[in-house]
Amino acid sequence: MTELNCIEKDGVHIVAFLDSSLFEESVVHQRRREIEELVTARAITRLLLDLSCVHLAGSAALGMLIRLRSRCAPQNCHVALCGLQPPVREAMRITQLDKIFEIYEGVGPAVAALQNVSATTRGL
Repeated sequence: MTELNCIEKDGVHIVAFLDSSLFEESVVHQRRREIEELVTARAITRLLLDLSCVHLAGSAALGMLIRLRSRCAPQNCHVALCGLQPPVREAMRITQLDKIFEIYEGVGPAVAALQNVSATTRGL
């Protein structure tokens, strides 16, 4: 995983995207596969996607987020986002994805909130 950084903090697995742009479909597809493999291999139940380095996200990236959320749900994995830059936040608002994802300003508040997620509220 060259453009992703994964750490675990207080039971929350944080995957930070190091890409500044998520427009190229092949890159987005690779990132999604890497995250799906990570979730499966480590039996992750709380996943935080840190997008603070991402300044541009195309439709493939938005689709990736939806697909990750859908694929994580059957594994009882709760997915949240943090660190959205203004253009990415606006894309989430326009597509109304901000209504289906929990979005936090930063890693700290997100980790604190995800620690309180119970098994019954994870996933979709």
